[in-house]
Amino acid sequence: MKYVLLLFFLFTFNYSLNSQTNNTKEITGIVTSYLDEPMKDVNIIIIGTFKGTKTNENGEYALQANVGDIIEYSSIGFRTISIIVEEISNILNIKMDPFITELDEVILDPIKEIGPRMDYNSKIYTSNGSSVNPMLLNGAKQFSPDRIQKQFLLLSDGLKYYYPDGLPSNNFDLDGVFTTAEPTIDLSTILNVYYIPEAYMFYPGYLDKIYNKDIIVIRTTNSKEYKEQVAEKYKNQNYYKEDAVTTPKESSFSSSTITRSQTTENTAKIIHGKVTYLNAPLPLVNVIVVGKYTGAKTDSNGKYSIKANVNDIIQFSYMGFATVSVIVEDVTEVLDIEMVEKRNELDEIIVTADGKQGKAAEMAKKREQKFATGMGNIDPKISGFATAYLDGDDITPGARDLLDVINGKVSGVTVNLATREVMLRSTGSILNAVPPIWDVDNVIFNYIPEIEPNNIKAIYILKSLGATTRYGSQARGGVIVVKTRSGDFSSNNAKTNKIAQQYTNKDFYANDASLIDLASLNSNNYADAMEAFETKQKAFIYYEENLKDQLTSYADHLAIAQKFVSYFNDTNLSAQILTDLLDRYSTDPEIMKAIAFHFQAIGNRNKAIDAYERIFKLRPKYGQSYRDLANAYMENDLFDKSWRLYMSFIMQGKVANDEGIGQLIYNELEWLYFIRKDRLHIRENFVPKSEKLSEFRNDVRLVFEWNTSEAEFDLEFVNPELRSYVFNHTLAINQELITDEKLNGYSSKEFFIEDLQDGEWLVNITYKGNKKPQPTYFKITKYYNWGDSTQTKDVEVYQFRHESEKIQLMSLNKLVLLAKQ
Repeated sequence: MKYVLLLFFLFTFNYSLNSQTNNTKEITGIVTSYLDEPMKDVNIIIIGTFKGTKTNENGEYALQANVGDIIEYSSIGFRTISIIVEEISNILNIKMDPFITELDEVILDPIKEIGPRMDYNSKIYTSNGSSVNPMLLNGAKQFSPDRIQKQFLLLSDGLKYYYPDGLPSNNFDLDGVFTTAEPTIDLSTILNVYYIPEAYMFYPGYLDKIYNKDIIVIRTTNSKEYKEQVAEKYKNQNYYKEDAVTTPKESSFSSSTITRSQTTENTAKIIHGKVTYLNAPLPLVNVIVVGKYTGAKTDSNGKYSIKANVNDIIQFSYMGFATVSVIVEDVTEVLDIEMVEKRNELDEIIVTADGKQGKAAEMAKKREQKFATGMGNIDPKISGFATAYLDGDDITPGARDLLDVINGKVSGVTVNLATREVMLRSTGSILNAVPPIWDVDNVIFNYIPEIEPNNIKAIYILKSLGATTRYGSQARGGVIVVKTRSGDFSSNNAKTNKIAQQYTNKDFYANDASLIDLASLNSNNYADAMEAFETKQKAFIYYEENLKDQLTSYADHLAIAQKFVSYFNDTNLSAQILTDLLDRYSTDPEIMKAIAFHFQAIGNRNKAIDAYERIFKLRPKYGQSYRDLANAYMENDLFDKSWRLYMSFIMQGKVANDEGIGQLIYNELEWLYFIRKDRLHIRENFVPKSEKLSEFRNDVRLVFEWNTSEAEFDLEFVNPELRSYVFNHTLAINQELITDEKLNGYSSKEFFIEDLQDGEWLVNITYKGNKKPQPTYFKITKYYNWGDSTQTKDVEVYQFRHESEKIQLMSLNKLVLLAKQ
């Protein structure tokens, strides 16, 4: 029976190859250089035939080819490119790289002949679906194509020189298909042959067939590895025909079982946006694509447009401002940039003839020092907005009051001594024609305070929206911050210094977060209109007939979907809206992620899996894609699927113990290992970082996720002693982290609170925009009693559209833990 099945397989396999070979089609495309310029007279041939053509002056070509043919593109001074024609191949747009001469490396063995260096970096997919590097296995041997005599049809004949008495094994893995009979193949298509003595551990499904525990692995140009390698760099530029066979739901979903969407690394797109400073347009900003000859400048309105590819770096520079660099992603279309003044910190100082620090240098140093306000601390060097400054030592002798002190001395301040009125100017205009408020030693005044001029240590003028937003609407006319000598705790008195340590520590919470509920952040006019209907059915009918096809912003639909949950308490109608959105925006992974967040928030786990599977197909290289889908599986009790997907990420050599997505994934692997080990079929030797479960547990685990990588924000954690820790997620402060997130494809961060102690923890957020007109959606998952049998969790989704003041997201204490048990 075994041989009948084998003959049937070979007959089917040969028939499939013959049918493919006879499938002739026209291949068209454009050949461009690495500078995106069309290339003329590129030689294009089908290897092994007399068919060929050349590109015209526009780089265009057309060629008749069969499925399975190899098309070769060559031009003097450029690397030759070879691509296999597949069933879906119609358009092949090729980018030629310049040729760099490299000598082949060889290993000189005194006993054997000189041969090519063994490939110790390659990985192959075994017939059971796992990935392995054969050359790292004990006793493995590799035979490259130049060691095989290709005129034969059997591998045993092609390797006769090395194995005169026959091949050492009767077990074969041909391009991922297991067989116990030597296959008949075209030896000229072989890429590599491996002999693996101890192979049984990688083929657990064939233990009863691998009698000698060894196997011969053959990889040809028909292998998955080769096709993925070709597709990775030169993916076919044609549209999906929706002709893929749907796999059953119970089948494994991993990086090896998905159909990858076309890659966009070599696809040029137009990026546009606006560059501003202090909310005013900034003209003549240099905008370039790093490493290329592409560039532009902003116009009088601060607007620009530039052509770039995915993974390019767009750089914005202007004299006197810090350079901003942004990596282009698959969804990048709009980049609105707010420039920050450049602060040069030099080791050298200016000295005068008497050896003391120069006045200008001393003044600059004072101007750049951090200072406290009634609404938190401000660091002029990284704040992103301009702050006017007046030193108390420069006050004119004889000044009678505060108005005398600032009159004519501080830029942007207009003083009318007759009417005793003060107005601030920003970018040449009066701020809302209302007077400023005064912040004196952290105490707020709505009138001009009475202060002795000789008691003034420093004055700071806050005019921009970014500077005054923390004060709320009362500061629409600006803020004048005054620091007095009597209110300063910097004297040499020992008692005063102790007070200073207690009250002026910059790590203490300034009690400046606003209490804004979730509904007000997520709501809008269209969503609020749903409350006017008597029943949810009438509200939904109105949405279907009047809003569904009229609203162009996906955010409006999401707000309405949330309203059906928060107001009507109906998750089914909400899920229907979300499902329609998922189909409508099926090519935008950032919007789909926001939709997936909402599915998880309403507890629709199956739809969440569907959303994350779609995102995985669009972004199969992103670490976040692995984590999100594996986590969705875990939430749906599909623990084996979750484990396999997590492990497929780890086994690709991704870093698992860093501060990025690897750390988050490894922690969730540990959770599965400790909590759900009895429901897993673990084949790997997994070693948790925690030796026992008690070390793994924490009172609270917080996972923050955001749908767009451009989001900038600060997270503040305040402990019961009012000491605060701030996680900065901005280009100005944390450029290295944001670059790593984009390069490795993740947008999440986890935090642990090991022991809540007595008292209350606060978590606050200050949103700072995302360079796009669309909002940012945050999903916050709160795990209570993490790793314990009483573990529970809450999921909340927040929408941030505009830069906002500091908002309190949550408060945590031991009573919360008890309530969640």
